[in-house]
Parts: sequence; C-alpha cells; structure tokens
Amino acid sequence: MPDVGTRPAATAPLNIIIPMAGNDFELPDCSLKAEMPVGKTTLLGATLESRPWWNGDATPVFVLRDKPASQRYARETLLTRYPTARIVWLSEMSGGAAWSAAAGAALVAFADAPVVVDLCDIIFDSDADIAAIFAADPNLGGLALTFGSRHPQYSYIRLGDDGRMLEAREKIVISDNASAGVYAFRNIAVFHLALAHSLQNRARLAHNGMLFVCPMLNGIVAHGFDVRTLPARDVFDIKIADATLAG
Repeated sequence: MPDVGTRPAATAPLNIIIPMAGNDFELPDCSLKAEMPVGKTTLLGATLESRPWWNGDATPVFVLRDKPASQRYARETLLTRYPTARIVWLSEMSGGAAWSAAAGAALVAFADAPVVVDLCDIIFDSDADIAAIFAADPNLGGLALTFGSRHPQYSYIRLGDDGRMLEAREKIVISDNASAGVYAFRNIAVFHLALAHSLQNRARLAHNGMLFVCPMLNGIVAHGFDVRTLPARDVFDIKIADATLAG
C-alpha cells in the first residue's frame, strides 16, 4: 500500500470541492443550476449548507467555466456568501467531473485532511462525521453517500457481504446502491491515486468518453484501501420530476 501521509484527527478540517463546470450547469435562460429555487433558498444552499460536515469556517473550492453567467454568479453569490471560497476557472469544458475535481484539488487548503467532492445536485439528510470516520479506520480510503434506487440516471456502487465496496460504475446499474453525488477521499494523495487509476483504466471506466468521480473509487480499492458507503436519507433529486424515482 502506498504511503499516503498522516492519519487525520477526528477534529480535522475537510477539503470540499464543488465542480460546477458541466454542460448542464448553465440553463437556457442564462441562469445557473445552482440558482434554482428550493424552498426559501437555492439548490446550492439546500445541498452544500445542509451537509453535516459543513460549517462557516470551511474553505470550499468551486470549479467553474470562465463564462459570463458563472463570473456573475461567483461575484454576486459565491464570494459574498462564502468569503473564504477559492475558485478555479476553466477556459474550456473539462473531460468530465473527475477532471474538474482534479482542477479544484490544486487549491485545497489542508493537504492531510479528507477531500469531499460534492456535486451539490441531490438534497438529502445525513449525520455523517466524515473526519471522525476516517480517523477511526486507518485502512479506510474512501466513502460514498448512497441511497436505494435502480434509476439509470445514477451511478452505482456494488458492495461485498462485509460492506466493503467491490465496484463502482458511472450510469450503470450494478446494485441497489445509488450514489448521492458525494464522495470522500482520505486525503489529497489518495484522491490523486484514484484519479490516476481512472486514467489508466479509462477504456473501462469512462462514460461517453468522459471521466467521472464515482468510478475513481475503484482506484482506492485497487491500491489496497477500503471504500464504504454511508446512508443518504430523505433523498430529493430536483433533476427528476417524479421524486419517487429517487428512491
């Protein structure tokens, strides 16, 4: 197993990367997906700020396309609501969310802390203490929030009888464990090991020629670490009109 650095303490901070550079982020009316109203807030507020690991001292990294609508959003919302935020600008479309997250990894604040990649497009409840979970298990390399579904829109994780991950696939239904779009890596070194594995196995792990975050979990397992899932409860996916399809 590679040497990937120190064991995080239960009180360690978290690195949070939010990729917002996909081709579905800017809507036809020039508004942005993150701005979609959800109750009295927006989709970003209803996801990011409801996570149990979120706090006002966080240093989130947002990854955005360098386009006028995203520039406006960063100026008027992100840097106002999250003054400690760091922003990565992409001049072109990346080769998938894995690449966008990798761009964000360049600006994480805490090299030895867990890295959470949150796509911020699925609302759910959770009581997960990610830093504490990693601190309690030195062989744990990754975590994923999951819920029950078999809808083809989601990515899926197949578990063994002992609860450890066997396989993760993008938009291929290999189990009843659908990804809620939140992935945690033990630290930035493990994140890059996982990314390298996806690059080396892109013929099998790419989806429509692009690399995504869920299949990166296969790389954690390939390097001898465990990956486990945590339950996402009361899931609501704004992308699916019939909420029952979300499980």
